Amino acid sequence: MTDQPITAADYINTAKDQAEAMAVHMLDRLTHTDTYFYLAVLVIIITCSLIAQIFIHNRFVKRLKSNRKILKSFRQLMPKIVSLTAPVATLVLLIPATALSAALYGSTEVMAAAARLATIWLIWAALWALVDSALLKILSIWVLLPATFLHIFNELDTAIAILETVSFNLGKVEITAYTIVKAVVFFSIVMWAGQLMSNLGTDYIRRTRSLTISTKELLIKLFDIGLYILLFIVALDLIGIDLTALTVFSGALGVGLGFGLQKIASNFISGIILLTEKSVTIGNLVEMDNGTFGYMRKLGARASVIETFDGKEVMVPNEDFITSRVANLTHSSNVGRIEVPVGVAYGSDLEAAQKLILRAAETYTRTSKNENYKPDCFLRCFNDSSIDFLLVFWIDDVREGRWKAQSDVMLTVWSNLRDGGIEIPFPQRDLHIKSGVPELTEHKEEKPARKTENKSDPETEAA
Repeated sequence: MTDQPITAADYINTAKDQAEAMAVHMLDRLTHTDTYFYLAVLVIIITCSLIAQIFIHNRFVKRLKSNRKILKSFRQLMPKIVSLTAPVATLVLLIPATALSAALYGSTEVMAAAARLATIWLIWAALWALVDSALLKILSIWVLLPATFLHIFNELDTAIAILETVSFNLGKVEITAYTIVKAVVFFSIVMWAGQLMSNLGTDYIRRTRSLTISTKELLIKLFDIGLYILLFIVALDLIGIDLTALTVFSGALGVGLGFGLQKIASNFISGIILLTEKSVTIGNLVEMDNGTFGYMRKLGARASVIETFDGKEVMVPNEDFITSRVANLTHSSNVGRIEVPVGVAYGSDLEAAQKLILRAAETYTRTSKNENYKPDCFLRCFNDSSIDFLLVFWIDDVREGRWKAQSDVMLTVWSNLRDGGIEIPFPQRDLHIKSGVPELTEHKEEKPARKTENKSDPETEAA
């Protein structure tokens, strides 16, 4: 006679019987005097554990937050680790309490149950303290905690046996319900751990002063790529999937990704090129071909972020920096040139006008004092309504703003020309009417009369 597989109904009935037996046993334990000794010991242990956690938090965590020499990620992580002090201390104190229980009463049943509950408490506290992902928290509540509870009370193997009965085949690989649950759990944990390690590594690399910004961003990208590839392989090994059985599937997937994710791959490679060439780095003031103008705030794996002057953060694909023209105003120097076109009226003293316009830039406080960047004024054009000059001056740091500098100089130009009696004209047209124009007469042409033929009606003719 073959063994029948365990069904969910059988498992529920067995669990129900065990719960009833446990309830009867607990009621029986309340009649024993040693039970109150165990409860007193547990109350003392939990109280001491909570006091220890509060003491450590007040003594060390507050000092740690004010110490700027320690990594920011570590300063943020320490309070979360300290919040695990109470359950950890409870588990540690239960060890001598179990030995004392065995010596006095010859039984460790209550302390063993308390250790199991303390383990669940530790897992619960770790989830809420260390896990920021909402998805991982949900998975932990509905999968990890029940699995831990079943394992502690020696019921996990039975639940796994039920999940193993539901399966399907994907090529040569057999996938069961238990495999799917493991995949969800392990991938969630591995991705969370990868994000945590990525943040720590990123923080460490960016704090390294001996590296340039571009080198730091390149190292961060390479670190993330290697980390997630390694974690993906580890997750597959933990799930129990044979990588050799997925060779054909992975080859087909690679071809599909090659056709479907060309843009993503192109943007990723473009980002690496930008970092290695150092043509654009974080903090540069750039202007794209499409008019996007602002500061480079982030060089991502797929796209970069430009913060414009109206507060917008524009996501620009990395490929656009390679295939289109990009003006980098602070690539090798922060010096920037500003142009101010000025028109004066015909009949003005052009030499005096040129001096007054040039003086506006020379007296401006932000004008560069470098000999190679002296301001200058040029006569550019004789227009219909004005004679046009072009004032050119340089500022030492274009990141402080060009519009403000241009506006200040234009106001000074206006004041100088007004005080010098030189007019800035506006477009105008002169209309001259000449006298003695001969009077226009109408010559009417006689039109020849149309020849009409009177055709009589055939019926009238017949009459």
